[in-house]
Amino acid sequence: MTDDFTPKVFIVADDLTGALDSAVAFAGADTKVVVARHPGALPEALAQRPDVLAVSTASREIAEAEASARVSEALAAVPLARIPVVIKKVDSRLKGHPGAETAVLADAMGAPELIISPAIPDMGRVVRDGALQGSGVATPIPIAPLFDDLPSCPVTCPDSESAAQLDAAVAGATGRPLWVGARGLAMALARHLGITAAPPPALDLPLMIASGSRDPVTLAQLDALTAPVLDAPDGAVPQIPPGAIRVLSIRDGGGALSGAEAAGRFAAGTLRALDTLKPRALMICGGETAHAILDQMRADSLQVTAEFRPGLPLCRIAAPWGPLQLVTKSGGFGDPGLLQEVLAEAATERGVREGEGA
Repeated sequence: MTDDFTPKVFIVADDLTGALDSAVAFAGADTKVVVARHPGALPEALAQRPDVLAVSTASREIAEAEASARVSEALAAVPLARIPVVIKKVDSRLKGHPGAETAVLADAMGAPELIISPAIPDMGRVVRDGALQGSGVATPIPIAPLFDDLPSCPVTCPDSESAAQLDAAVAGATGRPLWVGARGLAMALARHLGITAAPPPALDLPLMIASGSRDPVTLAQLDALTAPVLDAPDGAVPQIPPGAIRVLSIRDGGGALSGAEAAGRFAAGTLRALDTLKPRALMICGGETAHAILDQMRADSLQVTAEFRPGLPLCRIAAPWGPLQLVTKSGGFGDPGLLQEVLAEAATERGVREGEGA
């Protein structure tokens, strides 16, 4: 633990894209936001003295006992008792082990109350009558039964169908509750703290997209692309052909690989592609994929600078060929036209820059 420095906000997420898309809610001109890619990177992240600190435990796809142990490992590395705002970031469709991981955090901080809302109203994902429902949720999911292992303290699941309702839930809280939710709740907390969002930047060019997500939302976005997509069956990236290939995507190749194994294979192939194409901006779809690629790039902590699009945080990292903008997207985020819009905007920007240089 680094001297007596204490962040103002601490976020514990079960995957990397979740850590990033909740932390970016607090990114402003006067706010330093750092994300540790795993619990072991927390000392390095704390040494940067961030106002907002987030960590990914990469625990959504593993056994519950190991997931809980990773949360405990993360908590041991921070001055939890002194941090004013503590958030357990959960999947906005409540995948993984939200109850077990929240119980560990609630017990460690002695939470007097839990306020739970995984809603993301601007994506059409809401909480109504104690159930998560809306976009990407086939049938309403009752929230309270997933948190049966929580310590004996009051639990509130406020209706969250709009940003205004989330703002009201935050404004009405007293003491030091444990906040449990997703990007919508993080944004409400950032507004309550008076943080002004940094303006969205333009991406540097050229841009490359690497998608390791098999989520139906991301697959629909890939299917909507007019640009060519280079498929990587079970994560095996083929040799990059000459031409304008800028999108790589995992596809089911019929193998028996786990998600982590396929992500690792895809990450290795993506790094070879990056070395060939040398982009200035990289967009990664999928939390396991982002974790695996950054692991091979030895990027253990990330400074989040702005939100490129709703739910798409932007970071800057150092690549062997120079500075690299990194955008991450959770598998379940965005409408079907999102990736097409990003590529079209990049093409337009490239045309403008070429015209200016003529």
